[in-house]
Amino acid sequence: MTTNTTNSPARTSLFRSAPLPEPPSAPDSWPDRGSRLQDQAKALDVLVREDLSRGRALVFLLCAGVVTLVAGLVPAMVIDAADSQSGDTTDVAVAVVLGIVLLAIVAVPALLVLRALRKRSARRLELLRQWAAVDRGHDSDFPTSYGTEGYPHGRFFYSALLLVLALISVIVVLAGLSDPAVLGLLPCLVVAGLFAWSTIRKYAARYGWAERERVIRARARRRELHRAQLAQAASAASPKTYLSGTRIHPALLYAALFSPAAIVTVVFVVARPQDASGLAVAGLLALLVIVLGVPVVARRRRREQAELASAASSLTSAFTGGVAVHPVRYGLGEPAGQSAGSVSFPWDLGPSRTGALAVDRGALLARGTDGAALDLPLAEVQGAVLVGSGVAWLPPSVDVLLRSGEAIEFRSPDAKAITEALADVGVPVATA
Repeated sequence: MTTNTTNSPARTSLFRSAPLPEPPSAPDSWPDRGSRLQDQAKALDVLVREDLSRGRALVFLLCAGVVTLVAGLVPAMVIDAADSQSGDTTDVAVAVVLGIVLLAIVAVPALLVLRALRKRSARRLELLRQWAAVDRGHDSDFPTSYGTEGYPHGRFFYSALLLVLALISVIVVLAGLSDPAVLGLLPCLVVAGLFAWSTIRKYAARYGWAERERVIRARARRRELHRAQLAQAASAASPKTYLSGTRIHPALLYAALFSPAAIVTVVFVVARPQDASGLAVAGLLALLVIVLGVPVVARRRRREQAELASAASSLTSAFTGGVAVHPVRYGLGEPAGQSAGSVSFPWDLGPSRTGALAVDRGALLARGTDGAALDLPLAEVQGAVLVGSGVAWLPPSVDVLLRSGEAIEFRSPDAKAITEALADVGVPVATA
């Protein structure tokens, strides 16, 4: 006999969380795909709702606030006792004892609660990853609670705002060290900044994971859409179809990175216009974005180009007839519930590998630096899609759609040349 707990959740103590879902079993252990998708949706819903629970957020903020308050109150008590007119060492000793008592009675229990929340959060993220990987088909449901169309949840921005305010406060305090009493605020600011950063790091990891899962499913949906559009184009005797798409311009991302430095600059201009060192710090923070950001992008782009060029040069001899050889990276996909149906299937699954590609004699020829070889007749190719890259240092891709229902994505700086070569031999080409 089975018990349905969907509408009658188990009673739990006010101070004890409900049990987390069990880890998923193997995908083939479900009687059918429908039940698998249903169980996946239920488990993800429970995990995401707890992960974004307002009650848990309130407990975290309360405990973090208590620890931050103690971190600021204890040094302030000691400094105040030391700077008193009496200068009695007894007052200092009493302040130290009271500080220790506050740490033991108030701060330590709050830290223990925060530690328990962190351990459960790590377990919850692991279960989220496991359940999300149970089925990644193009029609599988995935919660969008961490953002819609790539825009993160508001709590991420709230946490980022707290961190920026803590950064501004620290800079202002450091700029006014003429008063020794302000040193008592530094522990409080450091603890507040650490708590804000821990929150940002947590949700950044969640958003990164959720975005990757959405990309996997969107990749499958994109292929289904392009297959239908290429089929319509073929029935209309149109060899080429161009599809429009919208992307976030990198300049907007850089503007978002510059905004904290701009806020710091405004604070110094308004509050401390006479402080040249403060303005210098703000300028250095603004330059730091460029110094650390642009070289990283340029270095990764050069490294990617060098790896692809090296792979192409080492495989040129594998192609005959003087055909144009293009460097490619393949193995860009992840398992999404498919079965290995043909020799082309492993080429679309990770890990990422380098190789070379050419279009010659009615076939698409691909060779990998790991010794893999693929001779794909063009009669088996339904069409190709040129897909732009949303990452600054990665080149665009060519998604080759096969009539068998499979596909292979090749990333290459010569992606446009590859699609032109395929279009010249009669393969329908689309641009995403």
